[in-house]
Amino acid sequence: MISLKRYQMSRKSEWIMFFIFVAVNIILFVFSVDTDAPLSVGADAGQYLRPARSLVDYGMFAMNPPEWTPEMGEARPFTFGVPLYSILLAVPYYFFGQADLFYIMVIIIQCCLLYLTGWISRSLLPFFNSNRTILIHALIVFNPNSLITAHLIQSETLFTFLLVVVLLYIFKYIKNNSTSNLMAIGLSVGLLALTRPAGLYLVYMIPIILLVIQVFNILKSRNKIKFAYRPYFSIFIPLLVAFLVISPWYVRNYVNTGEYFFTTTSGYFLFDNHIQLLQKGSGYTNNDAVNKARSQLLTSLQDTGKDTSCVNRLRDFKCHKLTFNLLLSHVVNQPLEAHTKALLYSWATLYFTGGASNIRNYLGFSGNSLIVAYQNEKFDGINSILKLFNNAETSYIVLLFITMLFVFVVRTMAFIGIYRIIKDKEGILYLIVLFSVLLLFTAMYLYLGQSRFRVPLEPILMLLAVLGLSIDKNKNKH
Repeated sequence: MISLKRYQMSRKSEWIMFFIFVAVNIILFVFSVDTDAPLSVGADAGQYLRPARSLVDYGMFAMNPPEWTPEMGEARPFTFGVPLYSILLAVPYYFFGQADLFYIMVIIIQCCLLYLTGWISRSLLPFFNSNRTILIHALIVFNPNSLITAHLIQSETLFTFLLVVVLLYIFKYIKNNSTSNLMAIGLSVGLLALTRPAGLYLVYMIPIILLVIQVFNILKSRNKIKFAYRPYFSIFIPLLVAFLVISPWYVRNYVNTGEYFFTTTSGYFLFDNHIQLLQKGSGYTNNDAVNKARSQLLTSLQDTGKDTSCVNRLRDFKCHKLTFNLLLSHVVNQPLEAHTKALLYSWATLYFTGGASNIRNYLGFSGNSLIVAYQNEKFDGINSILKLFNNAETSYIVLLFITMLFVFVVRTMAFIGIYRIIKDKEGILYLIVLFSVLLLFTAMYLYLGQSRFRVPLEPILMLLAVLGLSIDKNKNKH
């Protein structure tokens, strides 16, 4: 009888959470600044929507198809990104064009993905002997950072969903050592790489993670006499499957350009990092940092006798590798103090900001110019942050307070969760996997940390926060 009542209460809680989730998203959309807010507020939205439109209208992935008007820019293939999110956008665009219904459908699709991400994340808890499934689901779907991102044309929501799927199958592999789980890991991480180029780093990281799992299991069992080659070779199965998934994009790029590559983002990405390093690490204003980075790159191109037009074509397939190599030396040669300051700022922004700016812009609150000024001026540490707070309007301060309070609470819970996992010992291997992913993405973002880039990591952080409440004493059999 007690079990039945608990089940009925659980089902009731499920439905309450679902209806609140639907209501919150409807309210967000109704009070958004405009129907096309997903496009106007979403950073880099055009680089996803243009290829989607091009695919539907002309049957090609291009930023500016030849048939578009000249003011749209020079016709060129889409090479600095990957196709999966644009394919997702192409579905509602095919049916509705770029009318209001298109934006509504994008929000519905991404909110469904966010809800599914929370649902799948429930399956991670039993590996840590916890059953607080509704709590982790609620923390993920009502996370301010993830929630507002689901309303924008940005690839993070789809990327997050696939990353959680990857983690689930890695956990399952740890539990039962099944080859089918290795195949599923490869498929999901391949799709992850086709959603954002950042996923390619995880493709390469997977064999290392699986090797650590194998070594850990051997040390745990103390069985060092028998050496089995098969488990060690099997760690490359996900890598093989992943490359089978992403290989058509390599082939497509080769057909279009005559060169073999995945994306052409490397030079542009490092150029942005160099600017951020100069601004946050060496005290330049944004304009001065941009001019300094451009000047150094142009000088290096001239000194090496390379095409100087590459300074304006960082994403071009003929320039991305060249500019990356030159920019790498510029970044490495910066003082250690500058690297330290820029990294600390990046990590603090990545893990401890709450996404208030996106919410403010989406709802049409004033104050965007203040953030732009803060981002462009010389960074003076805590003084710059205090200046931002002193000049901000009440509505923005309230948003900052709510979102940062949420972040502070869940980070505190996460630290407690990490401590409890280590103390409990049973979940150490799963914790190593989570840490590996967190460290990989933290290192990959380098000096460009921001709350938007944390969205894929939110399920991991929420999982650790839930585990900070308790790990069940009675071990669940999973």
